[in-house]
Parts: sequence; structure tokens; C-alpha cells
Amino acid sequence: MTVLKTEALCKTYSSKGNITYKALEDIHFEVDKGDFVGIMGPSGSGKTTLLNLLATIDRPTSGRIEINGKEPTKLNEKQLALFRRRELGFIFQDFNLLDTLSIKENIVLPLVLDGVLLAKIEESLGPCAELLGISAILDKRTYEVSGGQKQRAAIARAMIHQPSILLADELTGNLDSKAAKDVMESLKDLNEQLGATIAMVTHDPFAASYCRRIIFIKDGKFFSEIRRGTSRQLFFQQILDALSVLGGNFDDIPFARS
Repeated sequence: MTVLKTEALCKTYSSKGNITYKALEDIHFEVDKGDFVGIMGPSGSGKTTLLNLLATIDRPTSGRIEINGKEPTKLNEKQLALFRRRELGFIFQDFNLLDTLSIKENIVLPLVLDGVLLAKIEESLGPCAELLGISAILDKRTYEVSGGQKQRAAIARAMIHQPSILLADELTGNLDSKAAKDVMESLKDLNEQLGATIAMVTHDPFAASYCRRIIFIKDGKFFSEIRRGTSRQLFFQQILDALSVLGGNFDDIPFARS
């Protein structure tokens, strides 16, 4: 089953002097249910623009996006807000947790906003927190836990309402090597054990090696795609090789991780 589909996706920006800049051009790809896709490219390649379009934060200039059988561009503002809340899950580099709430309250916030009954909330929270290894910190405040624990809490919040697709933006960018490994292992468990569908923008080959496949874009266009076999270590090396062919600036890629 196809969860996400893009067809001839383009995004063009215009400046005051009528100079146009093509951030994305003719992007086609699909993400099936249970897939884990990484999106990589040099700085300025268009990967963040692509994620913003998928997240319905921005609208394409032309082309089409379909998520779970619906086209977000055809929805009005009220319908789009509801669509975003129910169909999409978001994980950000800077966590975006609320300091005034406990970890538990942060995680269940999407369900509270949707008016889900307390018993149902508790039923959803338990397995999710256990899988992500954060059951012991649910009553703590955000300033009492580590960066890795904050990111796993953010993942739990993004998944608690069982969205059609989880969109992640450089989610290991603010983490040290151990925390990044823990977070990516957690995301892999969500994908493999719960069948979560994930699309992740990253410049980090280590994080990308946990994906099932990687789509590379350059200068706003599709460049290449690779798929993981049985060995994550081998896939990591294939990613490094692909990045060396791609060229460009990758924001000081942490090549040493493995």
C-alpha cells in the first residue's frame, strides 16, 4: 500500500527583481506502508524544501502530493489542520517539547487535543514508552532528562496518534554519538516492530544507515537511490560512496560514526 506519492513535484521561488529560483524540479517517488526512507543531499539541494512540502507547511508550485489517498493542496485551512494533526507525525532537531509539561504530558498532547478518553490515552502510552525505553522518565520535566531522552520522547509524541507517516528533520543533529545511536535504534524498532512509515531528511550517514533506502537529491533534482541489504555496516559504506559521488557541502558530515 502506497502511503506517500509525489508526481512531477516542483517548487519555484521568485525574488523582487522577477528572478526565479527552482528549489525543486520534477521530483517523483513513492513511500509504501512500513518503509523507512532517508532523503539526503548537499546543503542547498532542496531536501528541506521537499520536507516542508511533504509536511504541508509549504505548497508546491506545480506537481502533486498524495498522502494516504488524499491531496493536501485540495484541503481548506481547517481541513488541512485536521489532516496534519491526524495523518502526519513530526520529529524536529530541537525536540520542540514544552518545558511546562512533564514528559508524559508532552507525549499524550496530540491525543488530549483530539479529545481521546483517558483510558485510551493510557492504553496507547504504555507500549510506546516501553518500546522507546522512556517509561522510567514519564513523570520528569524536560530539563531533568538528557537530549537523547528528549528526542525519544519527541518520537513517542509523534507516533502516539498512529499517523500515516512520520516526518523527521535532522533528528540526531543536536545529539552526541551515543544518544544518536540510541535514538536511531528506537526509530528502527518503531519501523520494524510497529510498522511505522518514516521519511527522514538527514546529512548524517550514520543516521541514514538505519533507513531501508536513501533518495539523493542534488540541485533540486532526483540524483540516485540506494537500498539496504542485510548489512547496515555495508550500507553505511555505500552511503559514504554515494555522497562522495554527489559532491557538494554536507555541513561537516560526521564520517567517523559507524
